[in-house]
Amino acid sequence: MLSLTELFDATAPSIVAFILKNKILPANQPPLFPTILGTGFFVHEDGLVATNRHVIELFDKIPNNPKTGEAGFAAILFLPGTPQRSWQMLRLEVKSWGGLSGFTSSDDWYGESVPDIGFVQLRVRGVRPLKLATEDSYLRIGMNVATIGYPMGDLPLTVMGRLNQVTPFLRHGVVSSVFPFPTKLPHGFTIDIMQQGGSSGSPIFDGDGMVVGMMASSIIDWNLVQDSRLGEFQIPQNTNISIAVAGHIIKLAVDESLKAHPLDLTGISSLQELREQHPDPHKSTGLTWDSWKV
Repeated sequence: MLSLTELFDATAPSIVAFILKNKILPANQPPLFPTILGTGFFVHEDGLVATNRHVIELFDKIPNNPKTGEAGFAAILFLPGTPQRSWQMLRLEVKSWGGLSGFTSSDDWYGESVPDIGFVQLRVRGVRPLKLATEDSYLRIGMNVATIGYPMGDLPLTVMGRLNQVTPFLRHGVVSSVFPFPTKLPHGFTIDIMQQGGSSGSPIFDGDGMVVGMMASSIIDWNLVQDSRLGEFQIPQNTNISIAVAGHIIKLAVDESLKAHPLDLTGISSLQELREQHPDPHKSTGLTWDSWKV
């Protein structure tokens, strides 16, 4: 059983944030940090990342850089230091992406009609993938879980008006329910950790560091409001009941994705090579982005 500190140290280097490389800013205002779209985590040593389908659906809507034509999105990876090396942050380019578009079950199904799973191949190899839980009864109501990701995107990183910190956030809670009831391999589950923009695609861990699921969506509470001028309307309020994709379903999707779309590693550098390109992280982290002035 890992402590939360040990869990973070062991798994955070396998978690990425998807970012916008371009920002529209007022004149003379430097960017504090790229906009974070969502979270993902490595599921294969050759740069395959799992995230939510609704995260990668944003990619097609992001314009390319108007000057260079390059893609307007990428991923960042935060790597802990060693006695010989400072902490380091790298920008990783996206090679390809795709989402789970269909799903069938041989029996009655009580989860999402199509699980909210997407995959992104980053231009890196030699990374450390996280392990997905698949054994019977790995999900139990009341078990302690933790999640690591970027809730609220870049806002908590720059809340003091400057870049204050860059690590992903560790949060913990319990499994609140499983779909449709306690069973060997649930069709999905809920946790009592609030799902917020940016945390989509965050891995959910058990006490041994196994990925038992992935953050997907939140159950919204709609509050009815009366206004003398605007009349009656509803305001959505987020809740602490968050829906998650089960780990064994992610593993099935990974296996099927690799069968249908083998990873192309042509011209792709290893993580070690990318790190060596930036020997002094204080001066060159590889984290660069463009700002569009208006």
